[in-house]
Amino acid sequence: MAIAGAPAARGIGSTYFHWKIILLPRHIAEYVVVHELAHLHEPHHTPAFWRRLERAMSEYEQRKSWLARHGIEVEGV
Repeated sequence: MAIAGAPAARGIGSTYFHWKIILLPRHIAEYVVVHELAHLHEPHHTPAFWRRLERAMSEYEQRKSWLARHGIEVEGV
């Protein structure tokens, strides 16, 4: 993800999370975790990636939208 405070998947089979994820509301942190875990199967934001994410979390679009609007607030902490 492009914002500070968000996790970054590094390497094959490994996922690391920035410490600021704990500052996010729980339902948003859950979205971030599921998003990054989906990258273990689909490395890029292809249609297959978004389908996989939707299967795991049907309301992901609302959470993604919240993060896009408010994630920068976590960056400044």
